[in-house]
Order: sequence, then C-alpha cells, then structure tokens
Amino acid sequence: MANSDPFEFPEILDEDLRWAAVQLGLPDSAFLGEEGNDPRKFVIQSTANMDVAACPGSGKTTVLIGKLAILARKWKYRTRGICVLSHTNAARRIIETRLGTSGVGQRLLSYPHFIGTIHSFVNEFLAIPWLSAHGYQVKMIDTELCERRRWKKLIQFSQDKLLRQYMDEGSLKLTSIDFEFEKKRGVFPYRSDAGLCTALRNAMQRAASEGYHCYDDMFVWAHDMLKKQSGIAESIQCRFPLLFIDEAQDNSDDQARILKDIFTAGTSALIRQRFGDGNQAIYDFSLAQGATTDAFPCEAVKTSIQDSFRFGQAIAELSDPLGIVPYSMVGQGPTIKTLTSGRSECAHTIFVFEDGNISRVLGAYGDLLLDTFSEEGLRDSTFSATAVGMVHRQQSDDDASKYCPHRVGDYWSSYNSRLTGMEATPTVFVQYIRAGLAVSGETSEAHFAVEKIAQGILRLAAIVGSLKSYGGGKHKHRFILEALKGRPELKKQYVEFLIRFVVRHEDLIQVAWESKWRGIICGITEAICGTDVKGVDAESFLSWVEGSGGFMLESLAQKNRTSNVYFHTSGNREVAIKVGSIHSVKGQTHSATLVLETAWNGYNFEKIKSWLSGDTAGKLRKSGVQEITRLKTHYVAMTRPSHLLCLALHKNALCCKDGQLDSTFVEKLKKRRWRVVDVATGFEL
Repeated sequence: MANSDPFEFPEILDEDLRWAAVQLGLPDSAFLGEEGNDPRKFVIQSTANMDVAACPGSGKTTVLIGKLAILARKWKYRTRGICVLSHTNAARRIIETRLGTSGVGQRLLSYPHFIGTIHSFVNEFLAIPWLSAHGYQVKMIDTELCERRRWKKLIQFSQDKLLRQYMDEGSLKLTSIDFEFEKKRGVFPYRSDAGLCTALRNAMQRAASEGYHCYDDMFVWAHDMLKKQSGIAESIQCRFPLLFIDEAQDNSDDQARILKDIFTAGTSALIRQRFGDGNQAIYDFSLAQGATTDAFPCEAVKTSIQDSFRFGQAIAELSDPLGIVPYSMVGQGPTIKTLTSGRSECAHTIFVFEDGNISRVLGAYGDLLLDTFSEEGLRDSTFSATAVGMVHRQQSDDDASKYCPHRVGDYWSSYNSRLTGMEATPTVFVQYIRAGLAVSGETSEAHFAVEKIAQGILRLAAIVGSLKSYGGGKHKHRFILEALKGRPELKKQYVEFLIRFVVRHEDLIQVAWESKWRGIICGITEAICGTDVKGVDAESFLSWVEGSGGFMLESLAQKNRTSNVYFHTSGNREVAIKVGSIHSVKGQTHSATLVLETAWNGYNFEKIKSWLSGDTAGKLRKSGVQEITRLKTHYVAMTRPSHLLCLALHKNALCCKDGQLDSTFVEKLKKRRWRVVDVATGFEL
C-alpha cells in the first residue's frame, strides 16, 4: 500500500478492549468498567487528536499499550507505522515484557513502527542523516565525553581564560551547525570574533569530525535539517500517520518545539494523542518551568481520567491538594489488600524531627512498617518500601551550610547519590554492570543487562578515543559480536562474562575484577577500537568503586553501600527500605513511601506547608518556578504508595515565629487524617 494512500484509523470495538485486557493479564472488563462507561474506553476508542490528562495510578501507560496492541493487530499498512515517543524506554519495556512473546508485540517493535525515546527518534530520522550529509560521522552521543574531548582540544591558555570566568568543559552548548555556541547559564563574556571564540568553535568542530556529539547537539542538527530540507516533516508525517506521546508533561521546551515542527507542519492528517499528568511534571532544576511551546494539556482536546487504582481515598485526599490543577482524585485501590495485618487502613504519619535526631527518622519509619505490615505481607513479592527526597545530592554550599537536612544523605551516611536514578548514568564500568542487572531483575529480561554492559564497553572505547565503525545504533551487543568475529578467544571471553554474571548471576568481587575481568574487558575494547586502553580517564573508568561488593552480598552493611537499601531490624523481623531521589521513583508504585524533608533555597515542605494542611489546596500564591517545582515534585512522591504514606518534617515547619508549637496547624493536619509523631519521644503531638 503506497504512502500516499489516505490513512484510515482502524475501528476499535468493545470486544477489542476485552481482548487487549486479557493480553495484558487484566480482567476482561479492565478498560470498559462494570457499566461499560469507563473513561479508558473512550480513550482507547478515540480516533481524534486528544490529550489524556490522567491522575497517578490510573494506568495511563497500560491504556496506551492496550490501544497499541489493538492497533497493531488491525494494522494493514506495510510501509506506514505507529510512532510512540517518551522520555525513557518504559513503554517499550512494557511491550517487550508483557506483549513480547505474542505476534502483536513483535509487530509493534519492528518496522514500520517506531517506539522509543524522543532523542532516539530525532537522532535516527533527522540528526544522524543530516550529520552524515555534512560529512560528520557518529561514533558516540554522550555529553560528558564530548565536552571532555572539546576541552582537551583547547590550549592551556584558553582553558585558563575560561576558568578565570568560572567556566569549564560543561559550560557551553552548541547553537548552530556552524559551531556557534552560547553559555548554558548566563551570557558569554567575549565577543564572537575574539580569538577564544574561534578556538572554541574549532574545538567543537574537531570533536564532531571525530564523531563525538552531545545529546542536545542532535536537536541543533535536526532543527537545521527541518529548516533547510523542504518536505522532510511531511514525509515523516506520511510515514507515521499516528503519533502517541507518553509522559507528555515532561517535555522540555526544546523537545516540545522540535516535536511540533516535525508533526504539525503542513496540512497532514496526522493524528496525535498525548498522555500525561501536568501535576507530575518534574525536571532538572534548570528546566523547572517545562515547555511553553505546545504545552500539555491543550484544553480544546483534553480528556481526564480521575480514578486511581494505586491507592485508596485517604492517600488521594492527602496528596490531591498539592496538585496545581487538582483532579479531585477518586482512590479505587489498592488492588492488593492482604498486606496489612489486622487493619482496616494504614496510619498515614508525619514524623517530626529536630536537628539532633535526624538519624532516627528512617528507624521510626521502619518501626511503623513492621507494625503495619504482616510478616506475610513483607515477604510478598509485590511489597516495597521507599524513602525519597527532592534533593538527593548537594545543590549548593549555601544550602548545605544553612540547612540540615539539606539532602537525602543527611538522614543516612551510607547513602550514595550516584546509585539512584530511573536510568542512571554510571561513572565507572562496574556500575554499568549493576545498572543493567537492576533493570533485568525488574523485568526478568536478560538483554537489558547485556546491552548495558555492551554500552559500558563502547563508552570505554570512546574514552580511549579511537572508536571507529560504531554508528550509535540500537544493538550494541550485536556490534561487539561483529567486531570480535576475527578474535575467537576474546569473543569466547566476552560471552563467558555475560553468561556468568547475567545468566548465572554469579558475584563479581573486587579481587576477581582486578585480577581477571578488568584485563579481559580491556582486551575486548582494544580489539574494537584498535588502540591500547590507557590514560587517566580510562583508568578511572575501570576502577573498582570504593566500598562496593558483589551483586549478591550477604552482609547488611555491604547491601546498604551498593544499592541504597536501608535495612531496619527489630527483634527477629527485618524490612528493607529503598532510599533515593523523588526523580528516581517517578512512575513507580510502592507499598509504602516516606517523603523526606530536604532544602532548596529553604526547607521544601516548610515552604509548601499550607498545601499540606489544605489551606491553599490547588492554588498558587505566586507563579514562581520554585513554588511550582516543589509542589509538582512532592505531589509525585506522595502519589507513589499503595498503602502507607509518611512525611518527615523538621519541627520548624510546625512552629510559630516565636518558636512555639503551632497547635492550630497541627490540628489542621490531624483533621486531614495525618498522625503526627515526635521522632525523639515516639509520642503523638
């Protein structure tokens, strides 16, 4: 069927919704509701442009996957496909794990469809082809490595000049394919015709000629292609007549702008459906305002899903006031009701601490978990407990000196901020192994670990500086196997490494790493890039992280150091608490969540205390970036748990200006069904 043929949206019937629900392991009425009028039914059957604003726990990604499965089953186009974009590969992973064994799952993951991140789409269809057209290869897309290479191409005089202006290798960003640039924050203090500017442009151009690019550079090349190649946007729209965007609220303005340029140009009949929750939009601090271009949701095409199957009404009512636009959420969950021990509901608790007893907070939370959940519940495979904070690594010396706790690590000295993150970027090779195994453990799919380890090898090759033929494709493991075809012994060692640590889950300990496996990884890398693995950067990347043990460690102290899991024991009972940043748990569901007070230009909870009491529910006193960021970030955290929600507040937040306890505020919290407990005494206030 030719691409010029008109696109017809497949008709989706109620029986299709029942089929999709069963394919996903859900009751056959999951998308229809008992009365056949569930809002999810409307979303799946809609054939028009639509922005789906869905509350936490509403299953919006599952709804999207169900719709995709139905569409793939009925798809009749051989050269036109469905495009699904998000910030992470979460949607792709769900398809791979829940539909991957079925024919429909395989169809979704292959031509003509595309399911992946916004960056990977822009790279594949615009940036990489345009770079190639201008004579530039792509060996590695990695901001840290690229910026480091650019910096090393400057003479010492130029480096010193930048350092005197408080700029380093990460201070600048590319703004044009002619290697014009600007300062990431603030104004560059030199004229564009200055010698230093010429040196910087040359350094950027030389790094690009060698095949090294920053992530955001790719958007610059993509925009340039759209501007100069007439008809390219229309061609993409013809190839993908259906566009779905998951977690649309997280788009930065750069991302929203390029997606608009690609998919809304011309008069195409492309259908776009976006899924997200504006209340859960959290970014890096520099992007706290999010997209103003083509912002989500558009009221003209908005439809809402307000009922959550994650938690019950109590958590819905406690968290709803922090929503910028409250849903008046309806708590329909939790779906698993066997975890609590002889209780009709959990005691949602605010732990109040002072400077001298910060270290007691996690222990008090652990005691509550043991008191709330039965032994059977704690050992259930679905049980998980977390403790998270907005600031998990030091943001500024000023905040660190003024406020304690300033960050998550102030509650627990063994906390390692490098180990957190939804898709954390490792800094040494052994962390690539652990990161891959973590995802494979969650999904029961070994290839995630295999690809992550292959990514680590290619990163080492890029650090050495001579990565030759790799074009930044999706299948890194396959590339390494191809590169080792003429080296059977190295290929055998590479496969043995994967079998032992990915398939058999053997421990990798420091002695074995340094005496055997490090040398083998170096040999594999040298075979790929054709040069010796040497230099300070390579040595650092291959180092064993201090204090790290194996993957399956026995002692609690070792477990704590390697996985940010805090183990709390009382008597003969134990509970594991995963500690991390709020960003790292976005999109997840946990049995219990403790949200920790942290500081960012002041204590975060103290700044939004009137929302906790319900006094300013759903309102903004001012439209400042910091207030919006605090509300959205803590809204995300407070909507993670299915059963138990807890907060940790500094006592200052509960006191009047004279330092005395504000009994009126405490009573407001209690009226909203919070239990307020003093960590020092264990008594309720």
